[in-house]
This record gives sequence, C-alpha cells and structure tokens, in this order.
Amino acid sequence: MLRKTVTSGLLLLLTQFLVSASAVPVAAAQEPDGRILKLKPWPPLPNYESLDDFGRGYFPRPVYEEARTQKEFDFLEISYSSDRLPVQGLLIRPKTPGKRKWPAIIFNRGGNGDLGRITDNGQPCGGMTNTSCLDVADLYLLAKTGFVVIASDYRYQGATVKRDEWGGAEVDDVLNLVPALKSLDYVDPERLFMLGLSRGGTETYLAIKRGIPIRAAAVIGGVTDLRAWVDARPEMNIVNGNEFIDGFAKIWPDYEHRAEEQYRARSAVYWADQINVPVLILHSRTDRMVPVTQALRMAVALQESGKVYSLHIYERDGHPLPRNRDDRNRLIVDWFNRNGQSGQ
Repeated sequence: MLRKTVTSGLLLLLTQFLVSASAVPVAAAQEPDGRILKLKPWPPLPNYESLDDFGRGYFPRPVYEEARTQKEFDFLEISYSSDRLPVQGLLIRPKTPGKRKWPAIIFNRGGNGDLGRITDNGQPCGGMTNTSCLDVADLYLLAKTGFVVIASDYRYQGATVKRDEWGGAEVDDVLNLVPALKSLDYVDPERLFMLGLSRGGTETYLAIKRGIPIRAAAVIGGVTDLRAWVDARPEMNIVNGNEFIDGFAKIWPDYEHRAEEQYRARSAVYWADQINVPVLILHSRTDRMVPVTQALRMAVALQESGKVYSLHIYERDGHPLPRNRDDRNRLIVDWFNRNGQSGQ
C-alpha cells in the first residue's frame, strides 16, 4: 500500500511538472540558429467589416481588401530556431518566385509582451488589442513592390511573455532571421534590408550595432533613447510593470545599481558611431506614442558621427504613419533600392 501511494504521488508530481512546462517554449534541440522548423498558412485575414474603429481608421477599405484577397503572395506563419528556442514569426513570399533572387526585408515589430504581437494572441484581430492582420496587410504592400518579408515575434511566449527584455536576448531572434533567409533559395543574401517600427527601431539599431549583414535600414517612430522615452510616458508604467510586462526593474539584472547602464546599452543616440549602414528615419511631428525628439536626436547623433542617413518628418500623422502610407512606403522602397545596388 505504501509503495502504491508513493508511486501515485510521484506520478502526480510528474504530471504537474509537464503541465506547467508546456507553457514554456520547448528547446529546439541542437537545431542550428535560423533553421526553419515549421511553415503553415496564415489564417485568412478577417473581412473589413469585422475590423473595429481603430482598424478601419488605419486602412481604407480598398487597400485592406487588396491585401486580404490577393493571390500573388503566400502569408505563412513560421517557427525557427534561435538560441535553441523555437521562435514564431511571419514570412511573406511570392507564390511563384521564378528564377530571380528576391531581396528581403527583415521587419522588427513594436510593442512588448503580447502587445503588438504579429502572430495571433487570442484576441479578435483588427483592433488595438490584436493588430496582426493589420501588420500582415501593411507588410504585403511592401512585398508587392518586389521583396520577401520576414518578421520575428520574439521569444517571449507563454510563461515568459511578460519577461520581455526590450533589447536583450531577443536581439538574437532578429539576427537569426539572416540564416533563415539564406536557407531560402529564392532570396538574394546580398540584398537584405531592415525595417523597424517603434520598439522595433531599438531592435534595428541594436542588430546593426552587432553587425547584421544588411544593406540599409528604415525606422518608423523609433525609440532611440529608452530612458527619455520612459520618462515621457509615465502612464505606461513600463519600469514597474503593467498588464503586458513585468517591468524593467524586475526583468533587467541589478536594476537598482545598473539601470543607467542598461538604458544606454539600448539607446542608439549614445553609440551612433557604430551605425554603419544607411538609415532612413521616418517620424510624425504629432506622434503621441514616441515623441518626435527621439528621431531628431538620432539624426543629430548620426550627423555628428558622419554617418549616412536621411530624416523625414511628417507634419501630422499617427505613430506608424498610416495617413502617409503611400509616401512612407515609396521612401522606404526607394531607400532600399538606392542602397542595395551592387558595388555599394
């Protein structure tokens, strides 16, 4: 009887451990970084009528419906290996790439934790709580100009979703999209580019600092001085935590004594001399999410370091520049094409 009771107790403990562990990303055992582990079709984009006021305000009906009904590109959810973890993401590729080698854009999303996630977070898509279908439609508009597009959702999922380091270990997830792209025989590995939005601007500058082999980058509404941004947005409570993140004070090591070190390490205005690819900076003068001073200070830092950059400030627009979508995309594509020619 005693042996049977002990055995049952051990089985119960083992079951509880397996259930709790299921919320944590399972190691991609010994898989090389960038190995694409899974590809599956993206869920169909919802009808325009199902978007809420935010979604309908973000996209005119004809633009969104073009992306929803197009037949030239595959929208795919991917899982790839990064530091032996499976990381989710998005791949947009031509259905018939032909014999040509396509240039590729690495897109770095904004937000933190589940906020801003590209893949489905369980909320109805088309509003502030789930913008994934809007992101896919937006990125399709860039793909149709002649690019493959790939994006990471970063490693923070399940039990770790609120432990988002914002410029920490997940930068590896961005870097490891390069071998993922190089494994695709229709991608030109010599013509890789990067686009960062908001927090994704931080990821973009950090990836460049670490030597990612891209020809040029563009940043929309990017955070370039994290401490200044935190101070400008106290309502976000991102230091001590909110519904999406546990807070930098709990996530970053030894925050009490090393906070300034951690902020500066994530703030490109302090190391603009290490930005060695051409950068296009796009921002709105009326951006309420990230103050335009973040773009202006970065431009000054790049200017003082003698770096190649271009700065374009829109007079009145939202954070991702939806009112100027056509011009925004025209500037990005032109920047990539001009800086992606052979010999540069």
